[in-house]
Amino acid sequence: MSTMNEFAPYTKKYTRFIVKNICQDRNKVIKIFNYPILFGTTRDLLAIPGVGESDIRASLLKGEINVKLRALDIIIVDSDIDLLQFNLDQKIFLQNAGITNGLEVTGNGLNGLTDAEHKTLRQLIHLADGVGGPMEGFASGAYREILPTSDPFPTSIIWWESSAKLQKIIDKTIIYDANKRIISITFKVYDENGLLLATVTDTLSYSGSSMFENSRTRIIS
Repeated sequence: MSTMNEFAPYTKKYTRFIVKNICQDRNKVIKIFNYPILFGTTRDLLAIPGVGESDIRASLLKGEINVKLRALDIIIVDSDIDLLQFNLDQKIFLQNAGITNGLEVTGNGLNGLTDAEHKTLRQLIHLADGVGGPMEGFASGAYREILPTSDPFPTSIIWWESSAKLQKIIDKTIIYDANKRIISITFKVYDENGLLLATVTDTLSYSGSSMFENSRTRIIS
């Protein structure tokens, strides 16, 4: 186990990892992280002092939880730990052990995103890093609008699904300081229904009167 609790006092990032003793020998007491579990009873391993999700992930991979699952001594009753890093074989093993959440990016899972939303968010990050417009995953025929028209310092760049401009894909808002240096860039990406999916805001800084960007801070929401 971790030498010190990785969570703030009295709080935990993840809420539960509950196992149940189903051993064929009903008199057998199962111990995990040195805590006993009587036959037919459950224990939330994340409620054990000093045990964090990293301990449970490691034990699931090659530790005592893995061994007891394979021996059919326990089953997993409930879990909301992020287990996305497990490979396909491990994922199947965990699913057979009773885990339904935390194994993939779904709207019903830990991350609150569907696969399509996660893909679009990744697209947003690439777009926000200057790739230039909609790519794989979007229909062809996208239309870009730059405002104000013919202004060397545009404040709005919008990618629409088509020149009809009925639905946005992504828009970019630019704010300048008095010296026409970009101080803020905000990207917004929209889902297939035109609803705002995610926002990325970059705040830029400069050294003195230099026109060259010194650093930036990115906020994703």
